[in-house]
Amino acid sequence: MRTRLCTRVFIRHVGDESVVWCPNTGGCTVMQNAGAILNEMSRDWRDVKDIVRAVATKFDCGEDEVREGVQAVVVELAGQWFAEVESTGEADKNGLEVRPAAGLPEGQGEDWTPLGDFYRRHGLPSELHLDLTDGCNERCVHCYLPKGCAHFLDTGIALKVLQEFREAQGLTVIVSGGECMLHRDFAAILRRARELELNLVVMSNVTRCDGKMVELLKEIEPQFVNVSLYAVTESIHDGITQVPGSCRKTKAAIDALLAAGVPVRIATPFLKENKGCVEELKAFTRERRVHLIPDAEIFGPIDHSCSNRTHALSLAEMETLVSENKDVFAKSCAESERCVPDAKACGIGDGRLNLDAEGRYYPCDGFHGAIIGDARKDSLWEVWTGEALNRLRALKNRDFGECGTCADRAWCKVCPMRNFNETGDMFRHAPWRCGAAGVWRRVFGKEAP
Repeated sequence: MRTRLCTRVFIRHVGDESVVWCPNTGGCTVMQNAGAILNEMSRDWRDVKDIVRAVATKFDCGEDEVREGVQAVVVELAGQWFAEVESTGEADKNGLEVRPAAGLPEGQGEDWTPLGDFYRRHGLPSELHLDLTDGCNERCVHCYLPKGCAHFLDTGIALKVLQEFREAQGLTVIVSGGECMLHRDFAAILRRARELELNLVVMSNVTRCDGKMVELLKEIEPQFVNVSLYAVTESIHDGITQVPGSCRKTKAAIDALLAAGVPVRIATPFLKENKGCVEELKAFTRERRVHLIPDAEIFGPIDHSCSNRTHALSLAEMETLVSENKDVFAKSCAESERCVPDAKACGIGDGRLNLDAEGRYYPCDGFHGAIIGDARKDSLWEVWTGEALNRLRALKNRDFGECGTCADRAWCKVCPMRNFNETGDMFRHAPWRCGAAGVWRRVFGKEAP
């Protein structure tokens, strides 16, 4: 009997516990005392007897003492589509039988995942967001980065941080910008991440995605490429990017990526300019069988200027858009839940760490104003466990004043970053943000428990 790991299966270990995850299927399982066996698994075919022999050698024991354990692990992996098994034609098939995947643990809701639980329990970073540059070849009217930025992340720093992230048992690297494909060492950075067995997500406008770039992305097998597309109508999209021809290039690159087997998702912030484009975007994504990720609430620039607010939807426009397209925005709505004053305010510091184009760490997407470390002198682990991030992790609902008694709090995504970008104070909400919570309540309307 031979076995091999399926494509894009990732394994991480902490102590006696191991997590196995496949982003292609969403499958995930946590195993106890299986690390030595999992380390012998490969994406190349390997005879189960050879795995038994290698594990026995590692523990300096007889093969009979480990055979049953090896078989159990292979059965578990095959049963959840993390591994394939194939008969070698021998009479002894080691008693392998494929078992169905287990359901959720008793008492866990639909939002519970073994992967998230594993990283939360062990206090580890699961995601690293890398801004390879804050420069861009588009000039989108709603962008939260100040115009004229031209920093590029030092390649040596990028490779150092990737190594430290992997040593911390990190899993997913989100490569972003600005426009990340402008970085001269974009390919080298992605290839190094792949060598380190890191899952990759690329965020891009893909206007620079030519045939060579498509082949690179096919090679590194990202979980998906997250593409900014604001409309299918070229005049509307190009009006938002302020770059003529950008819509045509983006749509052509999306189709080229899909033809090459590279997964794509479409991200669309809705503004005054494209609020009438929902149906054409739904048709575009439906025809290509890709996800549409909408956003009705853009956030302010990192310089507190709120310069993009003239393009943001008014509360009335947002309510009309969301109420007429509930199927599109249902997943964007905060889950209705009663505000508990001593509960953690948001997910800041849970799982994700961000690095800007100047090599500085910040805590979450868009929160560039809260620098919590510098990769040139701080290790990733020092930043992750440091005082600055721990203070942010400790934020409670009660720290946000009137939020604890607000009638719309159950539908509000309290966000220190959005507060800070729009008011200069992470504890003070912009009035528009509070009004948006009321929109979600009125449209989706279920009462908090």
